[in-house]
Amino acid sequence: MDANEYEISDGYIGSLGVTYKTATAETLQTAIAAAVVRNERSEAEIVAALKRSERVAWRNSPNHYYDHGVGYIRRKRVVQPVQLVRCDCGHSVERALVMNASLGTSCPDCYDRMSD
Repeated sequence: MDANEYEISDGYIGSLGVTYKTATAETLQTAIAAAVVRNERSEAEIVAALKRSERVAWRNSPNHYYDHGVGYIRRKRVVQPVQLVRCDCGHSVERALVMNASLGTSCPDCYDRMSD
């Protein structure tokens, strides 16, 4: 397993919510060992679940008594590239922002000009 593909949280819920940190080889192995004990599953089952992009609980948060937070191991999320579409107004925008005006497709900035 490549540790850079995974991130680990300690379960602490701060003012910005739960934060994840990129795993290192040592922290990933420690978290997997703790997940084996916590979930009563074998290491092979934990690794298989992580490879299927499931998140696996490995510890209670430091403030578990108050926030009931749980620390997880998960695979990093892959950011999809933005697909741009060329509008009739001449601008390129994300597909979700394309608007249909009476004179053709337009971006949100040109919509009033392109409408009759």
